[in-house]
Amino acid sequence: MKSHRTLALVSLIALMVMWGSTFVVTKAAARDFPPMVLATLRFLIAALVLVPLALSRGGLQQLPQPRPWRTLLLMSFVGIAAFATTFTYALVYGSASQGALIYAALPAAIAFAAIVFLGERPSRRQLAGIALSIAGVALLIVAGEADAGSPDPVAGALWMIGAVVAWTAYTVFAKRLAHVDNIVVIAIISTLGTAMLLPFAAIELLQTDWTVPSVSAWTAPLFLGIVASALAYIVYGYVLRELDTSVVGTYTNLDPIVGVLIAVLLFGESLHAGQIVGGLIALAGMWLASIEERP
Repeated sequence: MKSHRTLALVSLIALMVMWGSTFVVTKAAARDFPPMVLATLRFLIAALVLVPLALSRGGLQQLPQPRPWRTLLLMSFVGIAAFATTFTYALVYGSASQGALIYAALPAAIAFAAIVFLGERPSRRQLAGIALSIAGVALLIVAGEADAGSPDPVAGALWMIGAVVAWTAYTVFAKRLAHVDNIVVIAIISTLGTAMLLPFAAIELLQTDWTVPSVSAWTAPLFLGIVASALAYIVYGYVLRELDTSVVGTYTNLDPIVGVLIAVLLFGESLHAGQIVGGLIALAGMWLASIEERP
């Protein structure tokens, strides 16, 4: 049991590094691909990788009876279609570092969802964390300054808040099917989510004067599809099955920290004073909302 838990924790840390890099990779890819096309390509590639794996494991036969199509459709909508759209547009309009700092509100959002929808009783620490996260995100929105890499930081911030809401909902729904073969589940929702995105990508292509990017530019959507989606969603399903949701929420704190470090140190982004203060407040709220009080 201890070795299983250790493997799950190591997998969770690796997952946070993978997802932390998506802020910068998506930002870079948005220079070559229209937003909805990029969002669709990400999960189309993921589906192409996952569907053969799911079929080799029994496919739909692995689902319980009656088939949980309602939950699968909800997971596809919030965790694939809505999340991919909001996350991509957030990085089209805002910087990768701003997006990562706003994403730090995720643990507080999950704690809030547990209070409102699951009837959990909040601790004072959780309430303080939720309040700090809201204050930090508000300051990040106000402090954003437009530049070449962040043409509309307010719009970018609002889109990233949408991504936080979408992933919070996905986490709640995904826990319902944590006992089901996660490769089969992720293959199904990737396929359904891609089908939801395809019409919007087709409309965007018809309305955009777009040329096919170079071969090197395709490495970004390939990374997003294979590593940050197919592999990452499999790992996320695995750790949700092996670890308590509160533990997963705590380690989720690494995601925005990795994103900011990569954006600033490797991508050359800069943070304004107001963003730094707002980010620190949001990170403090993230920490308070995600740790458990001992009885």
